[in-house]
Amino acid sequence: MRVLHLDTNALIYLLDPDGPVFAKTRARCQQGVLPATSAVAWHEFVRGPLKTDELLLVERVVGGRIHPLDRSIAETAARLFNATGRRRASTADCLIAAAAMEKGAELITANLEDFTPFVPMGLNLVQL
Repeated sequence: MRVLHLDTNALIYLLDPDGPVFAKTRARCQQGVLPATSAVAWHEFVRGPLKTDELLLVERVVGGRIHPLDRSIAETAARLFNATGRRRASTADCLIAAAAMEKGAELITANLEDFTPFVPMGLNLVQL
């Protein structure tokens, strides 16, 4: 089964049914791709601010497919971190990218410049 991982900002942008993230996610779903996210992106999303109805809306799209972190993801994230300059501010991005890579998922994000350095290492980014 193909999976589309949503970055934190993609989860936020799902709240706009007229926006490009919503449209791209819907199109991928129509192609049989399941939307999901990593525990890191979900943490960043739910820490808000967030209204209950917004949380419920995004939960319906993600459908409980929140992938936990494990040793393999942690080690992949460490490799990404080391290979891209050991920037402390990139830790969450490394974990989010590693989760998508380990699941063989595409990653949709509005922050392409944060994730583009991981593409040569195997990250499959979705262009908006």
